[in-house]
Amino acid sequence: MRSRFQIINALSVCLTCVSAVSATEEPGFVGLPIGTIEIVNHEVFDEPATGVSAPYRIANTVHIRTRDEVVGRELLFETGDLFDQELVEQTERNLRGLSFIRDARIDTIAVDLDSDGEPDQVDMRVLTWDTWSLSPRVDFRQVHNRTIWELGVSEKNLFGRGKSITATHRTNLDRTIDRVSYADPQLVGSNVSLLVSASHLSDGDEQLLMLDRGYLSLRDPWSWTVGGGSFRRTDPIFKDGSEIGRLYHRGQWGDFQVGRAVRRSARRALRVHGAFRLREERVGSEMRDFGVAEFGIRSIGHRYVRLTHVNQFERSEDFNLGTDTFATVGLSAPELGGSSERAAFVSAGHIQGIAFGDEHFLIAEARFDGRREHHEWRNALTTLRGRYLLKHAERRATIGRVAYQRGHNLDQEVQLLLGAETGLRGYPVRQFSGNRSMLMTLEERWFFADDVAQLGSLGLAGFIDMGFVWPEQQVFTLRDLKTSIGISLLLGSNRLSSRGGIRLDFGYGLNQVTNVGRWVFAAGSDIAF
Repeated sequence: MRSRFQIINALSVCLTCVSAVSATEEPGFVGLPIGTIEIVNHEVFDEPATGVSAPYRIANTVHIRTRDEVVGRELLFETGDLFDQELVEQTERNLRGLSFIRDARIDTIAVDLDSDGEPDQVDMRVLTWDTWSLSPRVDFRQVHNRTIWELGVSEKNLFGRGKSITATHRTNLDRTIDRVSYADPQLVGSNVSLLVSASHLSDGDEQLLMLDRGYLSLRDPWSWTVGGGSFRRTDPIFKDGSEIGRLYHRGQWGDFQVGRAVRRSARRALRVHGAFRLREERVGSEMRDFGVAEFGIRSIGHRYVRLTHVNQFERSEDFNLGTDTFATVGLSAPELGGSSERAAFVSAGHIQGIAFGDEHFLIAEARFDGRREHHEWRNALTTLRGRYLLKHAERRATIGRVAYQRGHNLDQEVQLLLGAETGLRGYPVRQFSGNRSMLMTLEERWFFADDVAQLGSLGLAGFIDMGFVWPEQQVFTLRDLKTSIGISLLLGSNRLSSRGGIRLDFGYGLNQVTNVGRWVFAAGSDIAF
């Protein structure tokens, strides 16, 4: 296992050397104070100057626009602060990350107060565009011979204050779920987020409560999280695409974590955290009881690019081509509330963006997660992953993905699965299972219609997938890889949904699988990079 850490460490060092990036403040505004700040929030729909405008006007009237104070609480600067380009860019990203905002932009205006030809302050104009927030939750996905569907209602911007309440009935691949949830990203006007969820499952139940004050920017010094929950369910076990049994699984957990940024700069931060975690689970006849004291360190760097027509049509998306390196160690002992057996939890990884251009890049990742218990590694998983993007034009992109996972002594409810629902289109749901998996995808996307009648966008994609999962007793060989080809219809509506886009996949398996047809249709999965 030591060799796995050596491989991950060596890969992290090599990737860091390959792509060391630097960024500077916008030279014209460095050292200038911020003057006035204006917030301009746009409605969901633009009213056409000609043609039919009444439906859009009525919809805008019904919709409650996001209140200025909600946007204002997301700002990482205020009047009198010195201009900081990274904080301006991070504010834009934070705003675009809100489910009820479809886009955000901050314009900077140099102001010459004494008419000497030199700017004396920078005025800021914060522009946001709302997404339709009150909507029925109607989701239908057909994945080969399995159907996933959902009915419900969701309000993501209650009274224009950014609160979210959702009630749904959902049938997925494993169970039926009735769920009610409430989310507040600005609890009592603060930067603390609240998430409360209660679910009734066809095979159990689930509850969740979480309070989180995460890092708002690289310059933010503190973060903290406290939460807890419980669940009861049965976990399915698969072999050759068929369910062969179920494991009773119940558990409860609690977390308290505090983080501190010990080094901060415009584009990089070094953070440490301490946490106490309680885990109590029963899986089948096995009991797991851990009280974990955890310490972690993380170095994160920012080099974001902002693109459209990758996953969400005309909507802006942010991709970090910087670095993210982390390591955590947690120790469980009876003195901490765990069982009589001591255990160590280890997690380490590195993410590296390699830029060949702002619209041509690779994001590589390597990580290891595992538990050291009874003098052996348990539930250990090594992951290597790469994502590739090349924008040929504004509305055309080549997407490549490769992922390899290797599990060692996995817990009995944990399986690596591959099929139509996990990216190997052209083969049935969960057709392949084991402890080592590989998946490679190459996809060409064309986005040929944006925001048609302000209701929807259309695109088309062609893809090639190759993948397989090797059972523990089977020798790893690339000759086992299964290949599929196909086309996808891409659909999206950024004004009506924060989800972005969905796809209809028609896949054909080039390798015959016994008693399985070669054509697989999947509808409703997310468009992902």
